[in-house]
Amino acid sequence: MRYEYRKDFEVTYSQIDRWLSLDMVSAFSMVQQMNTEYFRTFECDNITCKERDNALWVITKTRLHFNRFPKWGEVLRGVSGTIKTHGYKTEIDTVLSSSDSPDVVARQELFVIDATSREPRKIDTLKYPQDMEYVPETLPLRFFRIKEELGEENLVYRDRFRLTDIDYSIHVNNVVYVRHILDALTPEFFSSRRITDFEIQYRHECYEGHEFSVYRKDIDDNTTDLQIRSDDQICIDVRIVHDSLI
Repeated sequence: MRYEYRKDFEVTYSQIDRWLSLDMVSAFSMVQQMNTEYFRTFECDNITCKERDNALWVITKTRLHFNRFPKWGEVLRGVSGTIKTHGYKTEIDTVLSSSDSPDVVARQELFVIDATSREPRKIDTLKYPQDMEYVPETLPLRFFRIKEELGEENLVYRDRFRLTDIDYSIHVNNVVYVRHILDALTPEFFSSRRITDFEIQYRHECYEGHEFSVYRKDIDDNTTDLQIRSDDQICIDVRIVHDSLI
């Protein structure tokens, strides 16, 4: 059986940037909402899995590709579906479109962990649909291999995770990291560059009250890598691909 989830979004004033375009945090939030509600359609969302199976889905990678940034007032048609599942992990595609061609395409990789031990669990230990039919890829997106070493010379700022950063899984919410990463960029960057791809790889969980540091390194004219570190380990790796507005 082919499982898909569809939902329409209107780009509201609270979701736009200074150029009246959908901002990055709101784009990630839409994708996250689509993901959660998609799993809910076959009773495999995190709330259900934790209560029924003592398990949680953990997003390990998310890549957003932007053909264009939707504008204030536009209505986006969202579609989510599974492109493959194997062993411990699954990959989901989500597309946001305001016309016949996609504006935003998101690829997400998810693993299952035990809610108590935090150790990996196989997907077949959940009540996961055995008749899942895969949807075709919208774009041949592949996750980046982020291997750059970022040192103290790349430090941008330090801060602390707060209560409002925490979600149902009792760790820092995935979208919160995006906001902290964007704070490491500059107004000049957003005035002169257009982001085409934003990939975030989640390596270690972070918690309320923990201090963190954000690092940034420009790899070339069109690629910027960033990291968030906490408790002496890399928690988040990010790669941003961008081009000139001029």
